[in-house]
Amino acid sequence: MTEIKFSVYQKELIKANIPSEEIYDFNSSPIKHVYQRYFDWCVDNINDYSEKFGLEPAYFYFWDTHEINAQAGYVNGKYIIRFSKPYMETLHKKLGRKGQFFGKTDWSGFNNLQKSLIDSLEYLMFQASTIFTFYHEFSHLVQKQGGAFLMNEHPKSEFYSFNHHLLEYDADLNGCQFVCIYMQQFFEDNLKKEFQTEANLKRLMYLGISSIVITFLLFLHGEMYPFKPENIDTSFYTKKSTHPHTFIRTKYIIEHYVRIAKVNGVVIDFSDTARNVSVMCNEFLKDSNIFNDFITGQQDNFDEINSYVNELDTAQKASPFCIRHKIKLFGF
Repeated sequence: MTEIKFSVYQKELIKANIPSEEIYDFNSSPIKHVYQRYFDWCVDNINDYSEKFGLEPAYFYFWDTHEINAQAGYVNGKYIIRFSKPYMETLHKKLGRKGQFFGKTDWSGFNNLQKSLIDSLEYLMFQASTIFTFYHEFSHLVQKQGGAFLMNEHPKSEFYSFNHHLLEYDADLNGCQFVCIYMQQFFEDNLKKEFQTEANLKRLMYLGISSIVITFLLFLHGEMYPFKPENIDTSFYTKKSTHPHTFIRTKYIIEHYVRIAKVNGVVIDFSDTARNVSVMCNEFLKDSNIFNDFITGQQDNFDEINSYVNELDTAQKASPFCIRHKIKLFGF
């Protein structure tokens, strides 16, 4: 992928009336290489897909703010996706540093797999999480095409509408299917032939979906913030907040991830995937009660979760605004 010179692209952003004080120049960042790789990938993808979906002009940039958030919107005649500086840096700190997770486990399969890779498995977790978020946000551009709006990745509890939940559901499914596809492509493009085994493919597939679930749980419990907010409310709900509850989101995301994998010939099923996600999440979050609370919440609210997922799925099929109905424009 061609490296995009930030100073040149920054001029395009300013010319498009994006305030210069909102644009984060990552060139002085200690993780500049992380920013640059993701920046190149995002700009390349938003340029490609915005043309295919008729979403022009469209821009991606890193947002200079204290918020830990990602946003998509149509503002002053242009489509934008922006990831905040703290979002990128906190997520990389939590997920993306070599040796901070897999290197501390006794998982011989993953440790042997690491020996065949240039990038770390932790960095791959970071990639999976950010790829999910990019395609989630891009979905909002498609859903809201033509009208002024600005949507946040981070839920806000003071607002609820079923339609908003529906759009988040639709965007979540789009994000997770691209992670699923990416993990398969990564397996084919980055592993030497002797490492291209069914077991290693499954390991990568489980890593991809676990990265999304772990990110959701970190946000739910306030672990993404430099100072954890007091009185974090993790209680289950259906008709509340801007986004479906994390227990609901993880259920339908895992189900969809498995469906997409099967369509593409990967031999995994829901129970097997859920079990491996549980193992990885439990190990990642072992120094807290987060995972135990998650499992208890899933069990205690099982019927309500399934009922609401079915309600969202039925509404998605009937809504012409959902990206589900325009998926062929991606070239699938």
